[in-house]
Amino acid sequence: MPDHSEIIQGLQSEDEKDRAFAVEDIVFEGICGGLDLLIEHIQREKSVFVREVIVNNIPQIQDLALVQKLLPLLRSDDAFIRNAIIDIVSTRRDEVAAYLEPLMEDADKDVRKFALDILYQLRTEEVAPYMVCFLNDSDINIIITAVEYLGNLGTSEQTPAINAVLEKAENLLLRCTCLEALAKIGDEQSREIVARLFPNPDAVKGLELFSYLKYMAKQGGTDTLPFILSLMTSKGKLLTKEIINTLQGILERTSPGQLNDDMLAQIFDFISSDINSINKYELLVFLGQFKNEAILDALLSHIESEDRLLVLGAIEGLGRLGRPEARPILKDLLGRVQDEDIQDAIQKSLQQVSR
Repeated sequence: MPDHSEIIQGLQSEDEKDRAFAVEDIVFEGICGGLDLLIEHIQREKSVFVREVIVNNIPQIQDLALVQKLLPLLRSDDAFIRNAIIDIVSTRRDEVAAYLEPLMEDADKDVRKFALDILYQLRTEEVAPYMVCFLNDSDINIIITAVEYLGNLGTSEQTPAINAVLEKAENLLLRCTCLEALAKIGDEQSREIVARLFPNPDAVKGLELFSYLKYMAKQGGTDTLPFILSLMTSKGKLLTKEIINTLQGILERTSPGQLNDDMLAQIFDFISSDINSINKYELLVFLGQFKNEAILDALLSHIESEDRLLVLGAIEGLGRLGRPEARPILKDLLGRVQDEDIQDAIQKSLQQVSR
């Protein structure tokens, strides 16, 4: 057997570079018990550099018990070690699952949370049923995290479980998280529950309103539009982006060819209000997908604006609108402007108008 004592002794060097080289040599040489040596050493190592070298090299060690030996470090008081272990074991998809179930019922809520984080980082549909178990956890923060993770995974098979959580949720943050998860994976039952829990949208306030709008942007129907439009007046400055996202989400999903006159008038008023120019730009571009006669005139009225973003929005909106009447006006503008971005926008819109 080769003598590796000199390499191992390098872990005790006062020079952090020597300790880092010792770590790499232990792994490269495949020294027997190398994993145990590094697990022990990382818990007393003070150098961030050396600790990172250890973390980067541990995954290369060929040890059938690697995951089993690393998981106890989730109980470490050192956040660096805990996070490193989560990252490492999350790459061992075939090995880690067998060891996580006991951790899911651990008395330590932090350990349960780490088990949940590992499951999430595996990013496979197979872990979703395990994650549902955390919806019954005794710690509200773990339940909230589980709901968020399930929504992000996008596995609609777990939607009924989140529906059930929302129905009985009393915690504000949990309700908000449920709404945002169901925005991604909601079903018909979700829509019924949301309608029942929020019968009067005007009564939805504060943080919950942000989450409610995210839900409506993805799942809401046209019956929500009067409320969304009313927000332009009551909370237009505070919720500008949320209002626009919700309006776009509903209208793009329901695909009306035209907007009714009242709705169009409210959108025009919103554009004329003191919201940010970038939001006005978004709305002008968005209006280009509808066929109302008034939209052509509204877009043309902004191409001479002193606000560069409004000019760009109007030009791009005209391109989407595709009305041939805009062609000579765009060509005339092209010959007068010096701004390269505006020139490029005009060229693209002219191509769209010509189709």
